[in-house]
Amino acid sequence: MTIRLERIATDVAGYFLILLGIASGWLPGPGGIPLVLGGLGLLSMNNVWARRLRDWLLAHGGDFLKWIFPKHPVVQWLYDFIAVALLGVVTYLAYKHAAIWQLSLAIGLFFLAMLIVGMNRDRLASVKRKVGRRQQQS
Repeated sequence: MTIRLERIATDVAGYFLILLGIASGWLPGPGGIPLVLGGLGLLSMNNVWARRLRDWLLAHGGDFLKWIFPKHPVVQWLYDFIAVALLGVVTYLAYKHAAIWQLSLAIGLFFLAMLIVGMNRDRLASVKRKVGRRQQQS
């Protein structure tokens, strides 16, 4: 009986975290994704379908990031341009002392720009290597 109650409580908590992640996904910051993954983790303790989905995400999650952020120089520079443009919009909205929805949009765009910069960090590492080589040649 207690095992059944634990399973029900775990499943309810898992579904609750998934719904909370979906409901808070539009807010600035990474709120939605960790909650959904946590809910999936709880559900995978008792459900085969959730365990298979979790294993598939763990195995193929990196492929998805490689597909979104390829190591092609033109794409990397394009992402850098987008990040700088987003930061420019954020700066403009913050300077303008805009309405609350515009400030909320600016905060969301700031986190999106930081996500792009963080995921595109391989290009930054290549620039540092090039600068280091030039300094060694001097």
